[in-house]
Amino acid sequence: MAITKSELICDLKEFIQDELTDSVYYQELARMAPTRMSQELLMEMSRDEKMHAEWYMKEYCRLTGRKYKPDPVPPPVICNYEQALKQRILEETNAYEAYGKVYQSVCDPGLRQLFWNTRTDEAQHAMRIPILLHEMGVDCDIKVSHYSMID
Repeated sequence: MAITKSELICDLKEFIQDELTDSVYYQELARMAPTRMSQELLMEMSRDEKMHAEWYMKEYCRLTGRKYKPDPVPPPVICNYEQALKQRILEETNAYEAYGKVYQSVCDPGLRQLFWNTRTDEAQHAMRIPILLHEMGVDCDIKVSHYSMID
């Protein structure tokens, strides 16, 4: 099912804010990171997220003829580095799924490529976070509810 232009514009605004928020979040995690490698990896992820927002802002402008002015992103409060990393795995996989749905619903080849590239980056982020956890000597056990079809 194809997405309408107005739905896409609405999605782009949401994606821009999400990506900018994620960029700031990774910057804060980088400040908390225990090693140089962790800091560098988290800053790379922050740059990716910012780049995604910039890509989406260009598309928003192309579709509407107006520049999008995102809301300011407040600094995140992160109490537990380990738990924050585990939560990011879930957030990145959710973004991967969301961008995949949009990828499937747009017809424009340029937009499809944009959502494919963003989706790929989000998957890479989710796959790299366990490296950060392993570096801390932490298991990557994420508490997720599983429901049985039998129950």
